[in-house]
Formats: sequence, C-alpha cells, structure tokens
Amino acid sequence: MMKITPVRVDAKSLKVCLCGQFTKEYVPELERTLAGEGSEAQTVALDLANVTFVDREAMVFLCSAKSKNITIENCPSYVVRWIQQEHLCSGSSSSSNDDSQQTEPAKH
Repeated sequence: MMKITPVRVDAKSLKVCLCGQFTKEYVPELERTLAGEGSEAQTVALDLANVTFVDREAMVFLCSAKSKNITIENCPSYVVRWIQQEHLCSGSSSSSNDDSQQTEPAKH
C-alpha cells in the first residue's frame, strides 16, 4: 500500500510525499496527481523519505519524472544504486537527488 499526499509549498511549488511501497499499481495514481495538482506548479518534487520499497516499474517512472524536471527528494540509497547499476536513467547521477545519503565512489 502507498499513500500519496500532495503538499502545496507555495503558489509555484508542489511537493508530493509518498509513503509505503511504491509499486507499478500506484504509478497511474501518481501520474494523475501530478497531472492535476502539478499542472499549475512551476516546480514539482517527489519526496520518497517514507517509501519502504520500489519495484522496477516504479523506478522506471522515477527516471521518466527526472527527465521531466521533477525533483526526486530523499531517494533511498538502494534505489539510487539500482538506477546506476542498470543505467535506467540517462545521466543517472545524483543531480536531482537532493538528499545527502548518496556518496560518490572513491576514485583511485
């Protein structure tokens, strides 16, 4: 189960907080939320701080959201690693990942 909570930060910004397991069955609901609530916002962010699980289809959705300039906040580190390992997003660096959990590998 996943809870989707849109929060108007201000007149131009929307944050959508996700809580629970983000699976493919919730992708259409999240898309509807973004199309409705997010259509008027200049900046949109998805907050994954309370997400406990992400399946592959949801991860592909997160990549497409990044490509639409939707910021992904508090992305679990395992999701970041999975995206990087599978090259699911073009340019899948942490550029739109605002949390400080991700660290770059040490360069030798």
